[in-house]
Amino acid sequence: MRRFLLPVVAAGCVQLGPNEALVTPTDAGSDLGAPPSDTAAAPPPYFDGDLYVLENSRVNVVRKMRFTSLLEPGRAQGFDLDGKNSPAGEEASCGHGDLLGPNGETGVDNQLAKIWSDLAPLVGTQVDALLQGAINEGRVLIMLELVGVDDLRNDPSVTLNVYRGLADPDLGTFGLISPDQTFALDYAKPVSTVENVAIVDGVLEAGPVTLQIPIAILDLDIVAELYFGRAHLELAEDGTFSGYLGGALNLDEVITALLETGASAETELVKPLFEANADMERVDGVCTFFSMGITVEGTRAYTIRDRSKE
Repeated sequence: MRRFLLPVVAAGCVQLGPNEALVTPTDAGSDLGAPPSDTAAAPPPYFDGDLYVLENSRVNVVRKMRFTSLLEPGRAQGFDLDGKNSPAGEEASCGHGDLLGPNGETGVDNQLAKIWSDLAPLVGTQVDALLQGAINEGRVLIMLELVGVDDLRNDPSVTLNVYRGLADPDLGTFGLISPDQTFALDYAKPVSTVENVAIVDGVLEAGPVTLQIPIAILDLDIVAELYFGRAHLELAEDGTFSGYLGGALNLDEVITALLETGASAETELVKPLFEANADMERVDGVCTFFSMGITVEGTRAYTIRDRSKE
């Protein structure tokens, strides 16, 4: 099975408000100076031994992630994960109707967005700080790599790789990872690949796949699975990506793991809310999966590979 690797440092959720814009490289002082849209930035010039950069690749490091909230009542970013447009009260979704997407798409499964206003007071801004701190400190470096791209606007077949990076990143003026830095591929973690993905009008969509989510908070260190996963990436002319991911958590897997950590008290607070809002995979009258979405923002980067470790 094809898998994405998506590390997340949180047991709760972080809000992206309806009017909160994603920060692009040109917004940050030290992030100015994007290459022309028709010219890829030159790779790092020096390599030792078996080190190399994959040819014809464009890499972003994810420098900002947020769990999605409603854009407006009844509307949120996300995907139709189960292939159904569920009305409110439907048994298969345990009574939870689907949302509309940003452009009126039907059947969007994203229960997390629907309950964020109830969940936010329980998890607060601490989760936001933990997540961004882990990214800035280099503990959670997610690399999104496109291989075989001929045109960032329209290309019938590219490969998407998702993997972990290693580095002590420099930060820009706005406290986010600066562009055009070099990262080492973390060979201790899996590389996930989706082939033959199309770019249409600057948008890449991939899935369904299973997303792996390493959760590291307090003494918790597990890999949770985000099932039915999909990715939507919008590609800018300067080579940066932004977009969102969606999927569903198996509540029993995640909650059981969280209750065995130092975050058990916090987990007990949010556990009833998640269980009451599970909306997928109904078993014996109970939905066992909870749908959600995550926004991501990347900036240009380079990945150094090592043939001796392959």
